[in-house]
Amino acid sequence: MSIRDWLLNKLKINEKLPAVSCDELLEAGEEYMIRELAFNVCVSLIANAVGKCEFKTYRGGKEIREGEYYLWNVEPNTNQNSTAFVHKLIYKLYSENEALVISTHHRDGREMLAVADSFVSPLEYPAKMQEYTGVQVGEVAYNKTFRENEVMHFRLQQKNIRPVLNALYGSYNRLTEAAMRNYSWANGKHYKVHVSQIARGSDEWQENFTKMINSQVKPFLENASGVLPEFDGYSYENIGGSPDSSRTTRDIKALVDDIFDFTARAFGIPTVLLLGDVAGTQDALERWLTTCIDPLCDQIQEEIIRKRYGYEQWRQGNYMRIDTSSILHFDLFANASNIEKLIGSGAFSINDIRRAAGLSEIPEEWADKHFMTLNISTMEQTTRQMEKAKT
Repeated sequence: MSIRDWLLNKLKINEKLPAVSCDELLEAGEEYMIRELAFNVCVSLIANAVGKCEFKTYRGGKEIREGEYYLWNVEPNTNQNSTAFVHKLIYKLYSENEALVISTHHRDGREMLAVADSFVSPLEYPAKMQEYTGVQVGEVAYNKTFRENEVMHFRLQQKNIRPVLNALYGSYNRLTEAAMRNYSWANGKHYKVHVSQIARGSDEWQENFTKMINSQVKPFLENASGVLPEFDGYSYENIGGSPDSSRTTRDIKALVDDIFDFTARAFGIPTVLLLGDVAGTQDALERWLTTCIDPLCDQIQEEIIRKRYGYEQWRQGNYMRIDTSSILHFDLFANASNIEKLIGSGAFSINDIRRAAGLSEIPEEWADKHFMTLNISTMEQTTRQMEKAKT
């Protein structure tokens, strides 16, 4: 594949186009890099958050850690750990608005999960199972036709937002290019050369003049120091290029920040989290988890339950839940008083707290018991205690 074909493919341009110059290809490449940087930063932020979540498995309503837990939290397949698997799943989901996860088996019989790199999307039928063909993972192409109950098909939104983002990228890319040209002109050196009629008298003047510009004038302008010879019949005048303090690279950065801003908005990410601002980070983080990460994990969780468990298993208390509470960093010592209140309320055992803090459980029976402080009691108990105190 040629460089031109690769760029056109990456920029999602499929129609036949006339030949383009190298400069046009470089401009397209620069636009693609800015576009992909903003897009990938947003996807990585979401994928990192989901990758930190714990996929908890339950049987009869009680949490267990067996093969299904290991599959989703440690090793989905032989060639990927769970973090790499989740990153690929999230990237496919946001870049193509849908992702397909298939189940296959290792030669030793172990089940493995893999995210398809490509597949043929089926027609949608309300009461008939969809069928997926042309499924490919890496270099392996499956001739099998997968039915809906054999795969996990994730769809991000009803309509793909990527084409809309690409159109916005094109508009802002032209503004960014104009700002860069303006900055380069303002901070460059520009000379006007006046050539007398006598100097232009030679038939080979144009060719000699071009050679002189390339060999003497350009090195003078581009190097830190240099000498510019001035011949009879030639006079040089500086017509611009003096640095202007009002024109800085901050103007260009502001346009690039705008690209990140509307990309973040399309992903449901508060801009302060993407641009690294400190003010308002805590509130923005809570809003992001509530409006972006929790709905995404809920969608992934629902697809896993309905495909890998089904109604009967779910009714018996066998299901999976994606715990998003582990996304935030937990400081054990800074939350000591809160931990004491949680344990004293009777709602959490010591091992519950240790699991939430990312610590290993204590293999003792008392660590799984629930304790309640004497300061908390029912109205009846409080009344009896007061009556006993009076007597």
